[in-house]
Amino acid sequence: MSKIKIAIAGVGNCASSLVQGLEYYRTNNAADSAGLMHSDIAGHGPADIEVVAAFDIDRRKVGKPLEQAIFAHPNCTTVFQQALPVSDVIVSMAPVLDGIADHMDDYDDDRAFRIADAEPVNVAEVLKETGAEVLVCYMPVGSEEAVQHYAEACLDARVAMVNCVPVFIASDPDWAERFREAGVPIVGDDIKSQVGATIVHRTLGRLFNDRGVSLDRTYQLNTGGNTDFLNMLEKSRLKSKKKSKTQSVQSQLDEAMEGDDIHIGPSDYVPWQNDNKVAFIRMEGRGFGDVPMHLELRLSVEDSPNSAGVVIDALRCAKLGLDRGIGGPLEAPSSYYMKSPPVQVRDHAARISTDAFIAGKSPTLAFAQPNSRPVKIEDGDRVETALILAAGYGSRLFPNASLPKPLAPVAGATMAEWVVQTLKDSVGTKRFVVTLGHEADMVRAHFESVARRNDVTVEFVQSDNWEAGNGASTLAAAELLANERFVLTMCDHLYDASLPMRLVQDDLQSGGMRLAVDMAKQAIFDVDDATKVTIDGENIREINKELADWDAADTGVMYCTDGLFDALRQASADGEHGLSDGLRRLARDGKAQVSDVTGSWWLDVDTPEALRMAEEFLAGSARSVG
Repeated sequence: MSKIKIAIAGVGNCASSLVQGLEYYRTNNAADSAGLMHSDIAGHGPADIEVVAAFDIDRRKVGKPLEQAIFAHPNCTTVFQQALPVSDVIVSMAPVLDGIADHMDDYDDDRAFRIADAEPVNVAEVLKETGAEVLVCYMPVGSEEAVQHYAEACLDARVAMVNCVPVFIASDPDWAERFREAGVPIVGDDIKSQVGATIVHRTLGRLFNDRGVSLDRTYQLNTGGNTDFLNMLEKSRLKSKKKSKTQSVQSQLDEAMEGDDIHIGPSDYVPWQNDNKVAFIRMEGRGFGDVPMHLELRLSVEDSPNSAGVVIDALRCAKLGLDRGIGGPLEAPSSYYMKSPPVQVRDHAARISTDAFIAGKSPTLAFAQPNSRPVKIEDGDRVETALILAAGYGSRLFPNASLPKPLAPVAGATMAEWVVQTLKDSVGTKRFVVTLGHEADMVRAHFESVARRNDVTVEFVQSDNWEAGNGASTLAAAELLANERFVLTMCDHLYDASLPMRLVQDDLQSGGMRLAVDMAKQAIFDVDDATKVTIDGENIREINKELADWDAADTGVMYCTDGLFDALRQASADGEHGLSDGLRRLARDGKAQVSDVTGSWWLDVDTPEALRMAEEFLAGSARSVG
């Protein structure tokens, strides 16, 4: 396995812990040692990480070998790996910009930064010359210009970035788009510690909500004695840190707390604490019968090793993004490793998505809809009837059980209920035609119950050869849907309300159909199993799971006329019984078009992993029809 070549911007306490950790886990079996969330990420262990460049502004570090500089003042973190190999990495002088707060001059040399008398290097050129692949940004809090300077250097040198500080790059839409356009991945912003004040506070906030306790007021007060806390004595530099930590905790609550009821942030600098950070958390709430309950917690950690255990994962994920040609924010790793990612989700959901990304899936969160635009349905866009394909076995989802997929529970409802409710609420569907097959009696009874609860009607059809393919099941509904326009949906494809609303607002030609497609190819979950589509303008050219060169993914939802049945009859006569077989015939006649629903949330719930992702989105989202 080749080395991951990294550069470090800011050779402070966090860099010291990271560099020590690389050697510690190289000489100790990483798989058997404590402190790692992932001992292996896609074949890369800690021993595969090599520092090739480092930048700082302090006179005790600039011009020194990295293995000496990490132990120089004002660094004060725990030394757990004293013996380090000799390297040829000499710390380069960086541009100072806004990297040093003015009040540093008022403190002793051993406690504060002291600027080196040296010319700053061209950061981008050093990154190129050293072959760096990932830059880890450890700038002091409030260093807006400095962090942006390193971001520009990463774009120039095509080097991935891990932004460990609360200067918003990955979570800023303009910066995110620049990284996306450049094909450069970024994981950011503001590193979470392994078990730090913010992750503990997030978890407790979520626990209160999950257990039905109303959280009325909370605070988190932090003290420490490292340069990070000294730097944040200047209140203007503290603003972004407080924002990052506060929104991180707020994101886990069902409803955001009022500003006066939540206070989170560094509180004071206590020099003798050195790199020891002490957090005090208080939470006041009301439980059963509105009876008050209070929780108080004191957490004491060594600050820098606590973050290094996360950075060592984040930089390996950034390298994966680079290897896979993914540009822009890596949403899943960012949500798991950072306080202020582009998209906030529950922590265990972020873990699931990050593990899926490491395994080769998309870095985009399956339960997030950051780009979904609100759509308001008009009377003329309402669709009275929907056809739900519910005949399949579900062998991939339930390999050891016979439960039909429509009855699979997802976030407190079955898949059948989610599909019916979404179409009713979004495009006004009141009549549902359901194709039956596997466990037909059980599925019929369940849909009848769903229909009663949702005040809609349901009818059923079953093809004698439903096992031949979903085209055969669809064709069985031809008589019931003659001369009608209808939405066709797979029962195991779940989606937000915006998707069908956007689909039915596009024109539907006589005898034709429209397929809702997702153009964000990098964001497709389980892309190998996705049905792929090539497009010419709005027209479908080809549709097939095996396409090597493709433009969009089939979301499993379409808007149809009864012309679809004529095409399926032609396909059946040729011995082809898939729904895609019928669509290909419509496409040849110029009657199969696409509607771009990129940004709307959808998921093909065909595996246990996809089911967990659907659980997270549907449990945490407020379902709105605009």
